[in-house]
Amino acid sequence: MAYGLGSARANKWAMVFYAGAAVVWSGWKAWKYHSSDYVSAVVTPRYNSPTIELLGGRLQPGNAVELAVAKSDVQRLIGMIDFMRYGEIVAGGIVILIGIFFAYRFFLNVIEETPFSTRASVDLVVVAVCLVLYPVITGGLRVMSTNAIQSALETTDVTDTAGSLGAFWLAVIVAVVLQFVYAVLRQGSKLARDADGLV
Repeated sequence: MAYGLGSARANKWAMVFYAGAAVVWSGWKAWKYHSSDYVSAVVTPRYNSPTIELLGGRLQPGNAVELAVAKSDVQRLIGMIDFMRYGEIVAGGIVILIGIFFAYRFFLNVIEETPFSTRASVDLVVVAVCLVLYPVITGGLRVMSTNAIQSALETTDVTDTAGSLGAFWLAVIVAVVLQFVYAVLRQGSKLARDADGLV
């Protein structure tokens, strides 16, 4: 089987590779943020703010605007902003690594031909939880850092954090479908065993 499911050894090295890729990706994001002179934030005008003419268009509540703010302009709260941004990267990386570890355990159960054991069920539930937690944790920290940026710029009266629940709901749907498919396969396996016992 491909993607690390051919054997226990292949599964181990595949998951080590995925974990290493996650660490490198997180490190690259941290370095990119550290080396940049700017910090980005996505905001939207507050619902009661007037429509603004901007570059031939109309900026109004509901429009998302991405700002690239010089770190020197938010120096007053840069410590908090840095803490939130680095926290977002580190926390997201930890959630990914936990998900990879429990995926490794689940795939090991598949390789050892015990895919429907209690341990495998728990492993898959943890993977699903990690899928949902990733956008919740990283999105929450991003919102807090954006709030800090708005506070440093003193724009909290006219702008609000532009948040989207799209990634969260997508993660929830994937997690639920994963559990549903697993439950169907588990029930199918049970029925097949029962049928074999009747023959």
